[in-house]
Amino acid sequence: MTSHITRLLLVTFFIAGLAACGSSSGSASSGTQVDISAAPLPVNTVNQNAGAKTFVNDLGDTVTLSKAYLVLSSATVESDCGVTFTAFADHLIAILISTANAHTTTTPTSTGEPYVIDLLSADNSATEIGRLSPPENDYCGVRLDMLAADEDTENLPTGTGEPDMIGKSIYIQGSYTLAAGGSGSIHLSSGAALPGRDLLLSALLPISSNDKKGKIDIGINYDTWFNMIDLALLETATVSFTSPVDPNVSRVLQNIVESIHQI
Repeated sequence: MTSHITRLLLVTFFIAGLAACGSSSGSASSGTQVDISAAPLPVNTVNQNAGAKTFVNDLGDTVTLSKAYLVLSSATVESDCGVTFTAFADHLIAILISTANAHTTTTPTSTGEPYVIDLLSADNSATEIGRLSPPENDYCGVRLDMLAADEDTENLPTGTGEPDMIGKSIYIQGSYTLAAGGSGSIHLSSGAALPGRDLLLSALLPISSNDKKGKIDIGINYDTWFNMIDLALLETATVSFTSPVDPNVSRVLQNIVESIHQI
């Protein structure tokens, strides 16, 4: 039995967190360079080669992903990481809104080119998703936004059998086998504007006249996406513009946001 969960639309209230984050959006400093890279990176299993990924969730169920795409629409480095920087990043509010477009404003401290991450690429193999030329400063955090892709999004999947990612922020296809017996399929496609992920860097990133270059590597722990999920109920979940968000679907999207970490 296959269920298609489409056009699930969420919004979260994290405006207060945004107000406290200084993104230092001033003019670029000549010659400065900060590269932002991302990679699929499991935490509960060994690294896997490119192709279908198989792992076991915290309930002992086996999941195989045959397709998994996530749109990172922008990355913004922050120089003022107050206590509210991460306060609202991990909470999903089940309110349905229209699909948000992936393109954001490019500034010296923020990428504006959205990028589709293929989670079935080789694990721990970083792909550059953006390059910044920020003003000289000490940077303490990075904010990652996830909005629906548009026609100008980089690394859109192509070819026979690949999904059309235009208007989507996340696309997951696969199968599962329950620890208690039984199996089924997974198909989750959403145009939701996922909550931004605010990451405090493990160490300050100083950009100065003496040290003009830096990098930030992001890992996406895809093998946690289905933790605490009743996969049999997830398969039968349906969502419309007016119905409440299914708790299993909401948990998957929250897991996706929480799976993003600095390497």
